[in-house]
Amino acid sequence: MDKHSTRMLLQQVGVPAPKGRLFSQERFAEAASYAEEIGYPVVVKPLRGTHGRGVVTGISDEKELAWAFDSLAKSAHARDDVILEEHIEGEAYRIIVLGDEVVSALISRRGAVTGDGEKTVRELIEERQQQRLLNPHLMARPIRRGSRLTHLLARQDVTLDSVLEPGRTVEITYGSNTSQGGEHAQVLDRMHPSILEASVESVKALPGLGFGGVDFIISDIEKPLDQQRAAICEINSMPSVDSHEYPLYGEPISVPRKMVEASAEAAGISLREYNPHLSVHAEIDATDRNPRYRRWLRRQAMDLGLDCRLRPIGSRRIKVDLQGGAEPVAAWLALSIHSPYGLDPKKVEVIHA
Repeated sequence: MDKHSTRMLLQQVGVPAPKGRLFSQERFAEAASYAEEIGYPVVVKPLRGTHGRGVVTGISDEKELAWAFDSLAKSAHARDDVILEEHIEGEAYRIIVLGDEVVSALISRRGAVTGDGEKTVRELIEERQQQRLLNPHLMARPIRRGSRLTHLLARQDVTLDSVLEPGRTVEITYGSNTSQGGEHAQVLDRMHPSILEASVESVKALPGLGFGGVDFIISDIEKPLDQQRAAICEINSMPSVDSHEYPLYGEPISVPRKMVEASAEAAGISLREYNPHLSVHAEIDATDRNPRYRRWLRRQAMDLGLDCRLRPIGSRRIKVDLQGGAEPVAAWLALSIHSPYGLDPKKVEVIHA
């Protein structure tokens, strides 16, 4: 959670990390002086931000820097200190390290749209929104509109109502994080070994981590690190792993499965092969055992082709015996948490029969 301390730990073990310093939001003059010292462009980000929130890249002058500080002061990070770092040119990659191995690597590109001479930027963005709705990872991560998008478009001399000439591309996100509108593709098989080694060492540099998502800025992933300028800008202790199972482009990799297998091996647990048929017992704390809710649960089970037996326990709980395909069972359990009657349960406990 402390990006400044993380960068110092990375520098101590000799993996690439950007130059940077930490400033309180009241010390803008000192930050501006430091930006001049390391040279523009620079990057501003909150000390403890997540999902790319509050990050502004490619700041080219003091006016842009002032806007970035002001934007943070008006955000949820109003009380957070500010990290100012040198801007590293290149693409952003999320590299997943598990123990001594890199198990997946995604390129995360900044969201961008390309003109066709007819559609407005607003319409082009809406097309990208519709594409994201078809991806299980991106469907809940829409491209955000607001003052940050307006400011970014203005930097490129366009507005939401501009019609781009054919072939012209404009960026619609400051960062490449998928939560902020970025897009991703699997590239593990193209990574140079030196990049993989640095990623493993960076996770080892953080005491007790063992697993992490390394955010690496690299110009060419097929070249060794000592032949280019690259830097690790962040380590994520709880990286989003479904993006690796559902990339927009490239081979899906089941990082969650690898995590479970590694955890089981470390604990001395023998895992069985995947079973396509499940039999589970569930107890639902329904608060109000509304008969409509029970009828709805039975109907969902029938539609999914499941054998389902429901019975009330006391005044608050419903006991369920459920059998059928593993995926329909999982779908039914997910549905049980969000009913259409405003009676979402406080708790759903499930055990394998």
